[in-house]
Amino acid sequence: MKQILFALVLSLLPVAANAEDAAPASAPPAAREWKMAEKDSSITFKGKQMGKDFDGDIRSFTPAIYFDDAHLDQSKVTVDIDLTTIDARDTDRNKSLFGTDWLDIAQFPKARFETQNILKKDDGSYVAEATLTLHGTVQQIELPFTLAIDTKDSGKDTAVMNGKVTLDRSKFALGTGDWADPSDIANEIVVEVKLTATAAK
Repeated sequence: MKQILFALVLSLLPVAANAEDAAPASAPPAAREWKMAEKDSSITFKGKQMGKDFDGDIRSFTPAIYFDDAHLDQSKVTVDIDLTTIDARDTDRNKSLFGTDWLDIAQFPKARFETQNILKKDDGSYVAEATLTLHGTVQQIELPFTLAIDTKDSGKDTAVMNGKVTLDRSKFALGTGDWADPSDIANEIVVEVKLTATAAK
């Protein structure tokens, strides 16, 4: 059971937060709006238990994207995540993960990622300074990412973003008591985000 619960919890970290408890998203900025291509977007995660790798994904998340490379001060991304759609590759593990020992889905069914600043580095990559709300806890995180924008045959601009961040499950009070020992269940969870979006205008 301990192994089952651990794998389940880690699947939640990638996108975690209770959107209902999080502050409402502010008014859309003046930057260009982008619409996600769901079939070409994903949030996945990797972790370790007793030295063995495991992975999973979150199947439903809804981003609001406003991005303009020339006006990063006007750019903002908010992602609301449906934690009930986490898939830890096993029905029993998923059921355990939703319980009160870990994510407590009945009380915290949603998560939210919300940027405060988007910065461009000298090498052309970016860093999103953001808050991640998960399990009733809000933490400041930094998400490094790359971005490529191309014009397709349809004449619409399409952007592909790839980001990776390592999260610490203990900072979100996930896995307490017998689950707290990082030598058994690693605190570090690697979350990878791929987001494909098309310019709305």
